[in-house]
Amino acid sequence: MKKSYGRAWKLFLEQIEEKSSSQQQEYDNKLLHVNQFIFIYFVVQSRGAVCSIPSSAASSTMSLSHPPKTNTTREQFLQNMQKYFQSTTTGKGDIDLLALTRPDCIDIYLDNNDYLHLSCDPRLIDDDAYQHSMKSVISKTEEISHRNLLDQKQHFSIPRQGSDNIMAGVFLQQACLQYQVSDLLAKKILGKESVYLAQSGYVANYDLLQALIIPAKTHIYIDTAAHESLWQGASRGIIHKIKHNSLDDLEQNLRRFGSGIIVVDSLYSAKGSIVDLIELCNLKEQYNCMLIVDESHSIGLYGPHGCGLASLGNVTDRIDFITGSLAKAYCVRAGFIAGRAQEVLYVREKSSSSTFSSALMNWDIQRLQRAINIIYNADKERQRLMHIATTVRHAAVTLEFDVEQTPLPSPILCLNAGPNLFSKKLQSYFENVGISGAIFIPPATPLNRSMLRLTLHAGLSADDVSRIINTLEFIAQHHRSDLPYTFLKH
Repeated sequence: MKKSYGRAWKLFLEQIEEKSSSQQQEYDNKLLHVNQFIFIYFVVQSRGAVCSIPSSAASSTMSLSHPPKTNTTREQFLQNMQKYFQSTTTGKGDIDLLALTRPDCIDIYLDNNDYLHLSCDPRLIDDDAYQHSMKSVISKTEEISHRNLLDQKQHFSIPRQGSDNIMAGVFLQQACLQYQVSDLLAKKILGKESVYLAQSGYVANYDLLQALIIPAKTHIYIDTAAHESLWQGASRGIIHKIKHNSLDDLEQNLRRFGSGIIVVDSLYSAKGSIVDLIELCNLKEQYNCMLIVDESHSIGLYGPHGCGLASLGNVTDRIDFITGSLAKAYCVRAGFIAGRAQEVLYVREKSSSSTFSSALMNWDIQRLQRAINIIYNADKERQRLMHIATTVRHAAVTLEFDVEQTPLPSPILCLNAGPNLFSKKLQSYFENVGISGAIFIPPATPLNRSMLRLTLHAGLSADDVSRIINTLEFIAQHHRSDLPYTFLKH
């Protein structure tokens, strides 16, 4: 009986094992089919395609040994690259379109941001870095006044070893050169408590907005013509696009959505238009907002000592943050964020570029110190620039070019061209007489709204100005029909 019982138990266990094995195999097959289905679904989603899932994915006939064929990452890249070049105007990329056809024939350069004509000034580009820099930067006890900082006779003692900035910006010490020149720029030029020097104006704008914004919560009211760096910085916020220089549209949005950050340029690089900072500050205070003003193209040009449009309008203290690139009038590779000391410190400590990227080099800082001294005393050059800007814009308006009419003289004259090929044609008319202009196309402009930007500068002679105006007159008389988007419509 006991033996028989043992055989029965063994048979029972074998049956259970066989059944379990069969169920497990069936379960494994089902799981395999589900995994195959999910795999194909995510491949389709990642490629941006819309299609139905093959019936084989849900059947038992699909095998993992024959996965669906997909393009590799490199194949996708090559396809995208080919489509991009095919979509550009010349088929060779946008840089080819922007380039001058005969650069060797140019003798009037209106294609850069050197407003005060300093980029070749010996006072700025002198190679003797120590001759024009500050007195000892390694002495922690010596007080260096703003008067000394502006005195180019001061000398900078050569340290025995090491450097004060071959590291990320968070490691800079209070006694270093960058801190002292930052303080000079803050107090002497921008009228703010503190300045943080970034690697570029783009970095300054991006880092500032990224530090201020609470993702998907902070409302950003940004002018449609604001610089791309401001748009990228604002990307994590709730963005409200404000019609260019429209205070009415801004106020309507503020009424509807409430407090947020207002973001503008003071002088718009792709239009030459100027913002009304006084009225903007009134709205900012009425709706309890923060205000960021990018003065990249106005610092050095407007107000006493070139302190900018905020200073000229006497609204510096009403603006939360003033930012900018120093690679325009100052001809220096750097950017800045200016504001209240504690707030600038917060932005600096939250800045990824300050933490993970090397700080500006000493030669950049030394060049900036020289530029501050030159531009602070460049009232004559500023007056000359404003006279040129007024004269040339008046001629363009009289000839019915569709250009901005600004409340103050603007050195940026943008000639509308329409589709990209028209901007190339417009550029060629100036190039034929030895004048260069910069083509702006999407994404720097809206689609089919390309333009030729003429950037006037203080180094232009009376003959140069006459040639520019004569060229405008020639185009208006002989090529008006060739340029359907460049002139005012009647």
